[in-house]
Amino acid sequence: MGGPILLTGFQPFDGHEANPTALLMERLAGAEGVVTAVLPVEYDTCAAAFDALLEQHDPIAALSFGLSFRTESVLVERLAWNRDESPKADNAGVVREDAEIVPGGPTAYGCGIPVPLLVRTLARAGLPVAISDHAGGFVCNQLYYRARHRIATVGPDVPMAFLHVPPLPDQVAGQAGRSGLAPHRLEEGVRALLGALRRALGEEIAGA
Repeated sequence: MGGPILLTGFQPFDGHEANPTALLMERLAGAEGVVTAVLPVEYDTCAAAFDALLEQHDPIAALSFGLSFRTESVLVERLAWNRDESPKADNAGVVREDAEIVPGGPTAYGCGIPVPLLVRTLARAGLPVAISDHAGGFVCNQLYYRARHRIATVGPDVPMAFLHVPPLPDQVAGQAGRSGLAPHRLEEGVRALLGALRRALGEEIAGA
């Protein structure tokens, strides 16, 4: 159990100046037993960057985070599906509206960490949290699927999950019914997740 827990976020995208997942990585950088990284919002490079982190750091677990502008809760993503399907361009200008991520690969991969553990821990930390059926069709899902596919077919056997987080409060200012999620609250929730993961890994965590 000597390796760190790998945490990844994403760069800003879609014309926005900030991404709360990148801010989260900044806030947790240097924390004991943690490696953080901010990945490119690009279909063609995000998974390779994640693979390099696996090889370099040999983590005991990985939590990846992406931004969903539509949510007010932290979303634990139940599935990564084998599809790029979004009209939105990534940061390299690439649009993929109907393409398999891995031709002939499994339709979907499940979360590699028990979903109830993630939900329960975030709820106890006071964060709004919900379960999402799958991670969408944009770069977040591309990363999630490729990471789970690599773990399943090549290794190492790393428990891995993906979570979407809400926008920052100032990114939804003036929008009726929106409050966003402050960076310090997200950090508190993720620190609680790190503690829960370490305890579970000590008991030989089972994949969901």
